[in-house]
Amino acid sequence: MLGSTIVKDISASRRRRRAVAVVAGLAAAVVAVTAGAVAFWPSGRPAAVVHLQQDTASPPPTPFAQVVAILDHQAAALLAGDERGWLAPVDPKRPALLKRYRGIFRNLRGLDVRHVEYHAFERQDGKPGAVTANAVLGYCLGGGACPGWRSEFDQGPPKTTQLVTFEMIGGRYTITDLAAGMGAGGNKVQAAPWDGDELIIARGKRVTVAAPRSQKKNVRTVLAAAEKAAVVADGFAAYVNNPQPHYRVYLADDRAWHSWYGGRRPTWFIGYQLRLNASGADVVLRAGKVLKSRRQLAFTVQHELGHVVTLSGTTKERSEHQWLSEGIAEYIGAYPRKLATTGNWDVVAAEFRRRDAPVTIATTSLTGAADDRTVDRLYAMGHFAATCMAEKYGQRKLFAFTDGVLRRGERIDKAARAAYGRSFDTVDKACVTWIRAKVT
Repeated sequence: MLGSTIVKDISASRRRRRAVAVVAGLAAAVVAVTAGAVAFWPSGRPAAVVHLQQDTASPPPTPFAQVVAILDHQAAALLAGDERGWLAPVDPKRPALLKRYRGIFRNLRGLDVRHVEYHAFERQDGKPGAVTANAVLGYCLGGGACPGWRSEFDQGPPKTTQLVTFEMIGGRYTITDLAAGMGAGGNKVQAAPWDGDELIIARGKRVTVAAPRSQKKNVRTVLAAAEKAAVVADGFAAYVNNPQPHYRVYLADDRAWHSWYGGRRPTWFIGYQLRLNASGADVVLRAGKVLKSRRQLAFTVQHELGHVVTLSGTTKERSEHQWLSEGIAEYIGAYPRKLATTGNWDVVAAEFRRRDAPVTIATTSLTGAADDRTVDRLYAMGHFAATCMAEKYGQRKLFAFTDGVLRRGERIDKAARAAYGRSFDTVDKACVTWIRAKVT
């Protein structure tokens, strides 16, 4: 099946706002030292990291060893669905802290947490009389394999850092504060949407949608659109051998949009896909933009799931090939509509009427300060390029080329020769000619 298109831009302005892929990771390593940790991985069941018990002949555990044991028990309680056990160490006289811990528990349980492990070292500059742990929480959500522990943010399971303060209250160490830990600013997956207030979560056959309470009325609408998009995305996932056990979509209100996963996005973003290292990916949609119409929602969520199937599971960003990553997502997002019915058609037609008309399909990647025309041109030309390669060489070969470049990291000419049997320069020139003939 060939061709794929979207309808014209439905916003009040002719300028299109785009959805993009964002890569998680690429940060400084986290120093994480936890002696004597053993990971138990029962087949098909959640896993937790549990510390070996102290030998009875050993000296009494140090204060830090005691708080590490508390963290281990919390991880086990979370995976067992034991909310009381998870909350037991939290100071009940701090309602805001208790609410946050309760939200974390219910969110992670609702998102099908499958693996949790804490790695920690002691902060010596913490509150006097308290024990402060810089704890790194590694986790995996949903089905599929969870990668083994690596201390780097962009390796192993996704992770967040927590500065957990314990004070002796009533003869036992009690959690009295929770803050972002060391290195949090360089971690693309912090702050995670689940780390805070309790979310509204709706689970479908192929997709789970989660959102703040302000978006409660929209969750089912987004879930319905995402379930339809998942059927399309699943078909393309087979081409790149990247089947998804389940998709996860977060619907952000304005407050969440500016806080989740760092919160700093170019103004033209309306959604993004963020890879969670090798354990899958999250999609985040900006409610105020994607809910302007059902058509906008349908295209955007299908575009982002297109990113999930073509990029998730990889750990290296291919930013130099943004024209291809966004072009293939536009191709999937529009499928099965005709190219001529889309706003991308109008954009490309206008570009070929200019004196500086495109001379390559490999449009230069965007910067955060890119203007509307530059953004529109990259997405539209990418969509046309993907459609050209599908029509000239076949859809299966298009995805073989995409897989080679975006997933296996092959040089673009090598990927073109393997997929199409000709150089990328030949493909590039043929598609520029093909595009010009379509729009002029």
